[in-house]
Amino acid sequence: MIRYIKKYLAVRSYVKQLSQELVRRFDLRSYYSVEHVTQAVQRGGFSTTFIAYAHAAFCKPDDFETYYQPPGVAGSYQGLRRTIARRYFSARSDFDAETIFYKYRRGNFSRGEFYESGIGINGTTDGGGGGHYR
Repeated sequence: MIRYIKKYLAVRSYVKQLSQELVRRFDLRSYYSVEHVTQAVQRGGFSTTFIAYAHAAFCKPDDFETYYQPPGVAGSYQGLRRTIARRYFSARSDFDAETIFYKYRRGNFSRGEFYESGIGINGTTDGGGGGHYR
């Protein structure tokens, strides 16, 4: 039961928060490399116990399969995506990283107008005030 709760919380954080972290670190993409996802998970302080779900959510199937050789070590790509799809996408497993980002984005910013540092927001140089627009 505890493992189920930990998995639920980890997958939820991947979908709702890791997607934002990936865009902040690597710009908006349809898919990220396994290395980028792993790096964002580690540096963002996310759980690494269920990282295969993050890889399945944000990486291409070929990259996932190459990383998780022999097959089935972490579960199948489609199986992991089905779990995510049932909970967050009305069972539609044809989502990609952009789909996740736009569904769960925080704030009111759009591609190309997000600043990690906050410098330049509202014409300031101190990163203070307002939304994430130029």
